[in-house]
Amino acid sequence: MKTNPELWNISYCGLNCNACDIYLASHGNDKLHQELLTWFKKNIDPKIEKISCEGCRASESKSWTPDCYFRECADKKSFEYCFECPDMPCSKLKEFANDGMSHHARTVENMKKMKEMGLEKWIASQDEVKFCP
Repeated sequence: MKTNPELWNISYCGLNCNACDIYLASHGNDKLHQELLTWFKKNIDPKIEKISCEGCRASESKSWTPDCYFRECADKKSFEYCFECPDMPCSKLKEFANDGMSHHARTVENMKKMKEMGLEKWIASQDEVKFCP
């Protein structure tokens, strides 16, 4: 399946990068960037100086999770999205969807809907997709 590059802000596992605060903070939302930077300094790493992500389909050095299992698996199997795989939902996707992060919980259902409706129709059916907390 070859998709339109405009749709590439949907991650391999079904998250919408265009609705992710980290992605948005990396693309001109300076106020959000400062809020996230403050939170990350307080809760994750006091030495962090910048929050940056170019989306899940960016080069590995520019994505939030450069060692993403789903990217590696999709690339290995020549898929662009997990829903193209006959093993979807695999144990890794189920584990990810059940890791306690509310936006991860939507991935399996999103993948099922994308497979059923088609990616473009699924995107068009979303009013305002907000997956990232």
